[in-house]
Amino acid sequence: MRIEIELDLFQRDPDRTERATPRRRRRAREEGRVAYSRDLNLSFAFLSAILALYFAMKLIYMSMINSFTYFFGFPAEAEVSIGSFMNQIKGLLKGFAVPMGIAFLIPVGVSLLVGFIQTRFLFAPKVLRLDFSRLNPVQGFRRMFSLRSLVEFLKNMVKLMILGIVAYTVLKGEWNNLILMPLLPLEESSLKMMNILFQVGLRCGIALLALGSADYLYQRWEYEKSIMMTRQEVKEEYKEVEGNPEVKRRQRQLMMEIMRRRMIQRVPEATVVITNPTHIAVALKYEVESMEAPVLIAKGAGDTAKRIVEIAKESDVPIVRNPPVARMIYETTEIGDEIPESLYRAVAEIIAYVYTLKGVRV
Repeated sequence: MRIEIELDLFQRDPDRTERATPRRRRRAREEGRVAYSRDLNLSFAFLSAILALYFAMKLIYMSMINSFTYFFGFPAEAEVSIGSFMNQIKGLLKGFAVPMGIAFLIPVGVSLLVGFIQTRFLFAPKVLRLDFSRLNPVQGFRRMFSLRSLVEFLKNMVKLMILGIVAYTVLKGEWNNLILMPLLPLEESSLKMMNILFQVGLRCGIALLALGSADYLYQRWEYEKSIMMTRQEVKEEYKEVEGNPEVKRRQRQLMMEIMRRRMIQRVPEATVVITNPTHIAVALKYEVESMEAPVLIAKGAGDTAKRIVEIAKESDVPIVRNPPVARMIYETTEIGDEIPESLYRAVAEIIAYVYTLKGVRV
């Protein structure tokens, strides 16, 4: 059986040259794909555990000293009551349990917090779904011998080497103290040993934090590469989000046609149609009892202007030729709006002329 090594870690699709769009990032996040470094999480947890143990060390040490003094300080012939013995055992357990509990809860809390910060408090239900493809033994075997697994193995080996060098450096500097430690009293030697172990743990924690930070930057780079898009994908997404330009243009044309038809249908209601004479036409409606100023109910240029004039003739709506007024109304007034105050006088004269023709007294 031939084992195929995955090369997707370094081989990239050359067509994926565009940065991921916000929509692509949102989709990746919904699928649980974010930049996340387990090494950074582990380093913070380890370092916080070392610091928590350092501050809890005195409590543990004092509890041990008190218990040892009690148990080994009794003469052989002395009588020990069951009650006092049990109280001492409880005190010993409490002296261990409380500091150890604190030393355990602090790194757990720090690890969760760092994880939440990395993922920005991500909750992706899709990740929780059962994926039977992950249970495929062939796929699992391939993942075990993939290039990614090899890189992870090498990373772990490098970490072990660095931690070994850091621990060796600390122990080498404390070698004289380690040799003399058996000659020292128990209390002093215990304190020295705890201090040395703390120094080893602290230096290793700092080294892990540096490695974790570098791994997070790498994971960030890897994540950005994995969500890059081709130009065609960007175009397709733009069409999905903004709509197909051709469809939107067609929709605008349909809307304009509907508005034009509705506008043309109102021309018979007009009091007067003012023309340019053929390039522009505007239809005004004015009712003395209910309107303060004439209202524009239709306007158009070119073929639309011709159609307005035709409808006006068919409906016996007066048509007045006045190019300056027609052009000004066309450029400054929208359908349904009153004419500008600057045109009140000119339009009033035109309407008065129309009323004169109709024999209407204002």
